[in-house]
Amino acid sequence: MRPDGFSAAAVGVEGPATWSGRGVALTEENFEHVVEVLGGVRSALAGPEPLDPFDVGDYPSAHEALSESWDRVFNALTSAVRSEETGTDADTYLDLLNEIKRADQNLLVERLRHRDAAFGRVRDALAMLREPESTTALVEQATIAACVLGFDRAIVSRIEDSAWIPEKVWIERDPKWGEEILAIGQANPQLLDRTLVETEMIRRKVGILVHNVQERPAVNRPIADASLSQSYAAVPLIANGDVVGFIHADCYYQQRKLDDFDRRLLTMFAEGVSQALGRTAMMDRLSSIRAGVDQVAGALAAAKNDRVRLGGVGMRPVAPLGGPFLMQRGQNGYDDLFPSGGEGSTLTRREVEVLRLMAAGDTNGRIARRLVISEGTVKSHVKHILRKLGAANRAEAVSRWLGMEHERGSRMNGSGMNGSGPRRDG
Repeated sequence: MRPDGFSAAAVGVEGPATWSGRGVALTEENFEHVVEVLGGVRSALAGPEPLDPFDVGDYPSAHEALSESWDRVFNALTSAVRSEETGTDADTYLDLLNEIKRADQNLLVERLRHRDAAFGRVRDALAMLREPESTTALVEQATIAACVLGFDRAIVSRIEDSAWIPEKVWIERDPKWGEEILAIGQANPQLLDRTLVETEMIRRKVGILVHNVQERPAVNRPIADASLSQSYAAVPLIANGDVVGFIHADCYYQQRKLDDFDRRLLTMFAEGVSQALGRTAMMDRLSSIRAGVDQVAGALAAAKNDRVRLGGVGMRPVAPLGGPFLMQRGQNGYDDLFPSGGEGSTLTRREVEVLRLMAAGDTNGRIARRLVISEGTVKSHVKHILRKLGAANRAEAVSRWLGMEHERGSRMNGSGMNGSGPRRDG
């Protein structure tokens, strides 16, 4: 049994309490007016079919029913005029056309109000993205903010090595169910190839609408089965011209079919999230650099006694100064390349980033979130770092790196960085 009494079997059953595949519901006033007008049309025309009010419960179906009724009444009026029937029928048809037009105009006004309110919700949702100061916090807040737009559920995901990996699922009415969906999605990352409709977002960088989800083969089946979604919108998150993630949203509890306006609304929100991601990514990097600088400063102060304290790991010896670890600065001045302990290979740019975050005391999980990679990838980088530095564990690798930083500083100071330069005998 799913939350609020919905079961997997009940979702496919016809009726007002289950999935109906409808759009935005009419207001009570407009609904009653439309039902009244359509009832008058069916009474006035020969052989009227019984009216099912549920068939006109949303704006698209109500507008379609009114348009069809307009055509039928107009044709009846034309026939009456041509056959020179009494004016009574003609007057009735004219009154019906007037009521149909008025009802349809009321629908248009109400729909414009609905859309205007929706744009206001976009502003409110984007305002919620001002506070987060890290990418992790932003992802969590963005998932919640997406539901402020009017959706019932939202998922924010990242893309890593062509794999689609959910980061956060938000269901305000049932947070536990959201956690279950997230766990299933993370345990079953989907490869973004041509078998998934989301691949189109990578290629075209535009949002998509997906209906009849339970019957479609080209969806994320583990998440579709766990969420029982029937209709959803999905839009890309774009950074530096590349799609780095997705936002998915649906209206499960409202039991309505999403339309193109929902997609455009979510796209506007995603553009704001993408801009915020650029800001928090920079803040993450600055925080990492600040933590690394503080760690190195502390290590250099402790290096006088050839020992350094790392948070939570106790005292570790620093690599001997003047040892075999020679350092070379990269051309861009950002990453230092270190020879390994035995194979002569160097650390890659990504391994340097991981090592610096290790020095800052970050766990594998936190490193993964900061660098927007999987925890498994972090573990692989750590393994390579330990091998290249000839270290037995993380603490020893960091200790050696700090010692190498100290040695690099000593070499730079002794090689003429202050303008004096080394002496040459002879």
